[in-house]
Formats: sequence, structure tokens, C-alpha cells
Amino acid sequence: MTANQPFSGWNDVFPDPGMTIAAIDRLVHHSTIFELNVESYRRRKASDKQSVRRRQLPSDNYEEGATTMAS
Repeated sequence: MTANQPFSGWNDVFPDPGMTIAAIDRLVHHSTIFELNVESYRRRKASDKQSVRRRQLPSDNYEEGATTMAS
């Protein structure tokens, strides 16, 4: 399981502090916790994909009335 919030921020997710403690307790029991302070792989991949899409969008620099379809 991965999360982008530290355990201290989980109180914003669960409405009851008791639920927060219970959820964390069940998750970390017999677990190994790796804290990685690196950029998210998914976020980087999404950002790269968005950059590619921006480069592929047609330019707004065209003459008014011109068509892009071939006859």
C-alpha cells in the first residue's frame, strides 16, 4: 500500500480519530514501512504524458477562414 500523506495527516481522511488509529494500527502491524522522499512515479508519468499532449496540439497560428482538411 502506498500513500502520499504521512500518518499524522490521516486525521483529515477519517472522520473519527479512533478510526484513524485503528486503521493505522491494522496496516502497520507486522509491516515494514519504507518512507521514500522522492517524486511520485505516477505523478511524473502523468506530467510527462501531459507535456507530450501539449506539444501535439495544433497551433493556434493559422489564418482565419483557412481549412485544414484536404479536398
